[in-house]
Amino acid sequence: MIQYFAIGSTVLAVLAFYLSFGSSTSKLTQQLKPRKAVESKVLVKSKFNPLTALMEIPDFAALLWFAVSAGESLDNALKIAVARSAGYISSEFERVITNVEHGALLQVELQNLAVEAKSEQVRELATKLAVALNNGSALSDLLGDFVQSTTATLRTELLAKAGKNETKMMIPMVFVILPVTVMFALYPSLSLIQGSFL
Repeated sequence: MIQYFAIGSTVLAVLAFYLSFGSSTSKLTQQLKPRKAVESKVLVKSKFNPLTALMEIPDFAALLWFAVSAGESLDNALKIAVARSAGYISSEFERVITNVEHGALLQVELQNLAVEAKSEQVRELATKLAVALNNGSALSDLLGDFVQSTTATLRTELLAKAGKNETKMMIPMVFVILPVTVMFALYPSLSLIQGSFL
């Protein structure tokens, strides 16, 4: 009976170990086949990632804030921020600047961006900029508040992701190391007890 328990717990531990580290073997296989790895990287870059956009927006908004605080107009501040940044946020606002240079109104382009953007933070920033242009509000205060709010949102999102990763890291501990430790601790004493009754 005890031997079956030991064998069963060992099989469960090996299965949990294999499942928890199964993804690392697929990464190793991708590294050994460079062509497939390059294709997968291209596919990943073409997809929109909300967390990446959330990580880019505080820096981009801070660049805008500094440029506006230095006395630049909004369109010049956007040009400065786009020239000094890269990524999804920069490409979205670069499209706005290109359309404005071809004769479109900045306020209309910001409203279009607020409707079409995939990122919630880009929509929020474009809406706030368009409303500030329409009402003549102070852009410096608005951008400062936006930078603080997006930084707090980013911090919360990263903490939530870290908590999920920490929970995933506990799975091998609970299902592999703990059962093996219990088995090594109990098996000799149980076999000794079973042998003494025979």
